Amino acid sequence: MNERLVFLLLLCVAGVLWSIIGYWRRKTGEAAFAAARMADKAEERDRYCRMAVMAGHREACRMLCCAHPERYEDRQPLKPFKSHGIRMTFYGYYYPSRYNALLNDGQRAFCRSLYKFKEGEIHGIEFFKACMTALQADGKPYHVMFMPCSDEFKYARRFKRLDWYIATHRPELTSGLYDVDVFEPRESLHEAKGGENRILERNYRIIRNIKGKEIIIIDDVMTTGQSVADYKEEIERCGGKVVAAIFYGKTITMPPLPLIRMSVWGSHIVQAAKTRAK
Repeated sequence: MNERLVFLLLLCVAGVLWSIIGYWRRKTGEAAFAAARMADKAEERDRYCRMAVMAGHREACRMLCCAHPERYEDRQPLKPFKSHGIRMTFYGYYYPSRYNALLNDGQRAFCRSLYKFKEGEIHGIEFFKACMTALQADGKPYHVMFMPCSDEFKYARRFKRLDWYIATHRPELTSGLYDVDVFEPRESLHEAKGGENRILERNYRIIRNIKGKEIIIIDDVMTTGQSVADYKEEIERCGGKVVAAIFYGKTITMPPLPLIRMSVWGSHIVQAAKTRAK
């Protein structure tokens, strides 16, 4: 009986100590995360963010991933890759609005520029030129087609300036802005719930002859790549050949939070071992 009582008492003490440790661990994580958000320098922000991650703070894990997407993403800006049988590249990482509070000034500025491109407020010439160079497509006689939007007005507004640039400054290229008729509106994939998992509804038809043309597709954002793959299928059904696709941004892929914690703890342990070895 006494042994059982002692065991229960020890169990209660362990539970209380575990609760106290958990409480102060959470408080440490919250304090480190607050310090990371207020830090002016990237080095300080990164250091405090890592401390918060090690303390188990979930938002700090997301902040660290946003700050260093190259560590968790297989695909890098302006580095061509193949997906859905299409050679692709993109200009930069796009962060959905739910991550806005976790971004630095440069990342917010990029996302604002992408929104402006979507609304037709900026031309997107820089992104187009950079992606074409990355694909080593400069000087080649490609036909450029644009991803149909949710309605004809957005389609024309978004891509009309690139159409003008191609027509006036890139004589080796031809623009296919008017190859497509967007004949009815549809729900925007980026605004729809679960839109990243949905396939583009065909609210368009290809009305001009594209048979035998080598085509580069332009779109604003890549998430899964399924929409551009669906568009490729329609283009090739009409006789065109899709050779590449370029995007202003690629939606960041947030890895499982335990994976981020493991990577931080792993690098911390390695660094500590190196320091002790010295």
